[in-house]
Amino acid sequence: MNKSVIILIAGLSAVLWLGNGCSPFTKVYSEEEPGINLYKYHTFNWLSNETAEKGNIGPEWLTSATQEKIRTSVESEMGKYGFKPCDENPELMLHYHVVIKNEVLYERDWRCGVPGGEGGVYNRCNRLQPVHYQEGTLIIDMIDTKSGVQVWRGAAVSILNNLKANEVDARIKEAIRVIFKKFPEKPRAIA
Repeated sequence: MNKSVIILIAGLSAVLWLGNGCSPFTKVYSEEEPGINLYKYHTFNWLSNETAEKGNIGPEWLTSATQEKIRTSVESEMGKYGFKPCDENPELMLHYHVVIKNEVLYERDWRCGVPGGEGGVYNRCNRLQPVHYQEGTLIIDMIDTKSGVQVWRGAAVSILNNLKANEVDARIKEAIRVIFKKFPEKPRAIA
């Protein structure tokens, strides 16, 4: 492989990396129950059961303070859409959970065939290197109190490696913000 091809590959990799560097989230999605107008609801409360109250067992940074940050950030976003917290007879029950998975990504060993690297078959790279990382998913559910039907779910997926304790609050707040960007717009009144 000649030097100009290596420079081109390095340049393309940098552009892709920088383009994805704007957001730490690899996937953000939401889904809603078909035919449900989410704006018919006005009040919410948090689902109260032992699992929800104690939170999820997760990485050491998922402390009670972190869990409180998740709740207050969700409540703040809910307020932007006109929803209000309510202790007695809320129309929606909210629940969140965090899923942490160990993942492996296999990428080409680009050192093959370059000076200082190992040569491959026909001087091409024919080896894959495993890259281990942790992937975290924050999921927020809204459940109709009367029917028990989940009417909306939003989620954000992010790579958690090298996440420092002081970065957790900012990452949580940003995850919830991007999740709620997927919340449906309020239907416009037909004149």
